[in-house]
Amino acid sequence: MKGQITIQSAIDELQRGFKLLNTQYFNNSLERPVITILTDITSGAYGWITPQKVWSSKDNKWYREINMCAEYLNRDTELVISTLLHEMCHLYNIQNEIQDTSRSGTYHNTKFKEIAEKSGLIVEKSDKYGYCITTPSPELIELVKEKVRSGCFKLERMKTYKDGTPKTTKKGNNGKEKTTSRTKQSTRKYVCPICKLTIRATKNVTGKLMCLDCNAILIES
Repeated sequence: MKGQITIQSAIDELQRGFKLLNTQYFNNSLERPVITILTDITSGAYGWITPQKVWSSKDNKWYREINMCAEYLNRDTELVISTLLHEMCHLYNIQNEIQDTSRSGTYHNTKFKEIAEKSGLIVEKSDKYGYCITTPSPELIELVKEKVRSGCFKLERMKTYKDGTPKTTKKGNNGKEKTTSRTKQSTRKYVCPICKLTIRATKNVTGKLMCLDCNAILIES
């Protein structure tokens, strides 16, 4: 349907955004990655890049992946694009063999800070993850307003656990959303009065459980 906003609309605009930022900040030196929109598997990251080339084409060419987490896709457009630019800074350093992170890629060092600040981002330091907090500079905000179609970013995925149940989140001290503790499901313990066989159930099954060895009804303990 004409004018319909879809995930494809967002991917297309991210591809355009990559081209725009590559020209603006990296002199078109960055290799094109595969840009994806997948669910957050890191518990809070807005996006990530794979250091290795993990996508292949039929002509045996290989590409890295920049993923934009689906749960944060309808933030303000300049924030979505600044996340893309954050990952492009990592891409620049990967291509130039500059080590910009440690601790399995979570701690951002001064090498990352340096390229990010040269590339339209404002950088702040997190005690735990280093120079990982990036926000768009006034220059980048103006570029996004002028060149990026904000209407393409209107969808996002609900934040859920692996079993599909919704997550409850709140903003942490660094401004990012944090998942609050999951409510634990209460259980009941039932014991065989003879052999002490024990089982747990998530609902009241009093009088409905039997120990076959002892031919006895389990009682709630």
